Amino acid sequence: MTTPRLIFLIVLPLLSSCGSKGSAAGEGAGATNEEEPVVKPRALVTIGTIRTDTLTDVLHLSAVSAFPAKDALRATTTGYVLPPSPVVGQRVRAGQTVFTIQTKESRVLHLDQLTGDPRLKFSGIIQIKSARNGVLATVDKLAGDYVQDGEQLGLTYDKSRFGFVLDVPATQLRYVHSGQSCRIRLPDGRVLRGRVAEMLATADVSIQTQRYTIRPIGAIPDLPENLAVQVEIERTAPHLASTLPRGAVLTDETQSQFWVMRLLNDSTAVKVPVTVGTQEPDRVEIKTPRFSAQDQILLSGNFGLDDTAAVKVTRPGAR
Repeated sequence: MTTPRLIFLIVLPLLSSCGSKGSAAGEGAGATNEEEPVVKPRALVTIGTIRTDTLTDVLHLSAVSAFPAKDALRATTTGYVLPPSPVVGQRVRAGQTVFTIQTKESRVLHLDQLTGDPRLKFSGIIQIKSARNGVLATVDKLAGDYVQDGEQLGLTYDKSRFGFVLDVPATQLRYVHSGQSCRIRLPDGRVLRGRVAEMLATADVSIQTQRYTIRPIGAIPDLPENLAVQVEIERTAPHLASTLPRGAVLTDETQSQFWVMRLLNDSTAVKVPVTVGTQEPDRVEIKTPRFSAQDQILLSGNFGLDDTAAVKVTRPGAR
């Protein structure tokens, strides 16, 4: 009975020792895993520096083409329109006959065919002539139509008076005045030189805009009426400004706050709030703060980065 009890007393300490070593080993492994450093992914970015450019603050407004000088060709008697009928787009000269009307009395009595009697001075054929050189904009009556005295037959416009009608918001009126130069940007990319001609006497009460006319300078291409264009008017004289590429300047959803990401060291970029000025299609003026030529600004890969973001510079970006 003594021998089994002795064996049990010897084995029990050994088992306790093994359990203690296993627990210690497990705790050591857990501690090792917790102490492993977490490697954050770094964004691939390009960098550039501030640049000094000559900028002009430009006001962009909408306008439509128009022919303000129009003449209505009207019937001067009651009768029938005779052929040939003019066509829309036809050029007419001052004094040229555009429509011919035969009075209803002449048609009944066939006065136009009685040419042998010299005492017959009236044939009943009335010619409607254009008052000035122009282009036929509309043809309202065709050959054979019956017209009343004073009824409109067609409409001509004076091509030499072609221009654009510009609506200027009341808040921008101080930047627009008669005689001012401007640029007219057509939908196909062509740019015409223009000048603000005159201010019209009425304003739109619902949207509070003042109407001006714009006259193109130089050769005028053939353009239709009611063509929507963009008019660019300089609000300020050209001035030197510190600028960055548009992609370097970030903003919030309401475009009320702007910032850039500046490289703090080789692998960290920080968020720097900025105040912007004139914005051009590819450059943005930075009013504050004043960056030096040594400050490296993220040009690409900066979208969505948090403050003190981990980055990796792949190559210098264009200035």
